[in-house]
Amino acid sequence: MKPNFTDIKASSNERIRKAGSEMGTSYKGDSPTFRSVGENLSSVSKSFSYVNGRFGISSPSTGNNTRNIFSKDPLRTAIDFYNQLTYGGIENFYENGNRKITEMADGTIITWRKTSKSDGTPVVEINIKGSSNNSGLKNQKIHFVGEQ
Repeated sequence: MKPNFTDIKASSNERIRKAGSEMGTSYKGDSPTFRSVGENLSSVSKSFSYVNGRFGISSPSTGNNTRNIFSKDPLRTAIDFYNQLTYGGIENFYENGNRKITEMADGTIITWRKTSKSDGTPVVEINIKGSSNNSGLKNQKIHFVGEQ
């Protein structure tokens, strides 16, 4: 009999919630609950351009899954975007704080990097492959680019 991965994912998320409450895990932004990306999507989409499951505009050279958001202060904008989208997630820090990865309750993984390897801009990657309910959000890599 094949395992039902939906059930495994649901029970995994329930174990995380239970362990978090028992061990005193805190959720990003001092949220009282472990939240899904869908719960944060409406507030983030009011602050940033959002159309058909994607933020920003398509990057002309790399296709629809690579996006650009233009700003006078790209680093600050990337941090604000990441913090809004990941509110209530479980965050881990890597590379002396230059990379952060947050898992949301639905299984979405959101990564913030201070510097992209491709062009040096701050970047946020949204990976919904393991999501149980992404509310229409699509996989994407968003570069935060200085206004010209």
